[in-house]
Amino acid sequence: MVLGIAIIAKGPFDMGGIGVSGDKIAIINIEGAIVGGSSGFGIFGAESGADDIAKLIKSAGEDPSVRAIILRINSPGGSAAASQELHAEVCKARENGKIVVASMSDVATSGGYYVACGADKIVANPGTITGSIGVIFSQLQYSELLERYGIRANVIKSGKYKDIGSPLRNMTAEEQQILQDMIDDIYFQFVHAVAEGRQMNESEILELADGRILTGRQAKELGLVDELGNFQDAVDLAGEMAGIEGKPSVVEYGRKSFFEQFFGVFARELGRGVAETFLDSGRQGVGLGSSFL
Repeated sequence: MVLGIAIIAKGPFDMGGIGVSGDKIAIINIEGAIVGGSSGFGIFGAESGADDIAKLIKSAGEDPSVRAIILRINSPGGSAAASQELHAEVCKARENGKIVVASMSDVATSGGYYVACGADKIVANPGTITGSIGVIFSQLQYSELLERYGIRANVIKSGKYKDIGSPLRNMTAEEQQILQDMIDDIYFQFVHAVAEGRQMNESEILELADGRILTGRQAKELGLVDELGNFQDAVDLAGEMAGIEGKPSVVEYGRKSFFEQFFGVFARELGRGVAETFLDSGRQGVGLGSSFL
């Protein structure tokens, strides 16, 4: 019985509508934190894995029966690189001639907005929380706590920056600058993507890209959102832009059962733990994947 549920859930799910071939609108949900790898459940709830979501966007983008794609986004953001992967796939779908509309739910901030800005149009509720254009990296530092209890760490490394960001010692000014330069580089990539997607000058985006959050209504007034409305309004807009006559066939892509998501994240975390043990044993530093939008 469980196997049957999993098999059914893996295919596109028809949400209703009397469509004919070539009149489909694909719905792709981006729920929770945007992470690398597979979708599933993390300690803070649902996670949208870039590998899985990118495959869905690619599949819909190459499906001749799909005229438009709606990205239903309810995400506070996540990994910088994972958000960029999805943004790039959205742009490819548009290059393939698909209309892409981003429909914002409760939250579409930071990395969630990064993905949305690649769409042809963005629809948000007046009370949607969006914006937060920026990048952040944080680090816990507990060397003084360890010293208080007489605990010291011996670190053997191949280069002086190999343990940059280690919580076992204070960061040097030079190391802080290295990380700041990295964050600034990702930040300007974000700003460029927003400016290009919204057809605005980068100087205009820079005035707004200070990490502030906005309501959907504020975002529309500032040019970061096209229309105020709900999910059905986004469906109607996508159908109109795609030239679909009558009621389109709305198809949800990538619907997974609870069991698929649960065991998917279990396998991912197990594999990640093994990889970190062998490839990065003992290191308390930071990688690019620790930069969050």
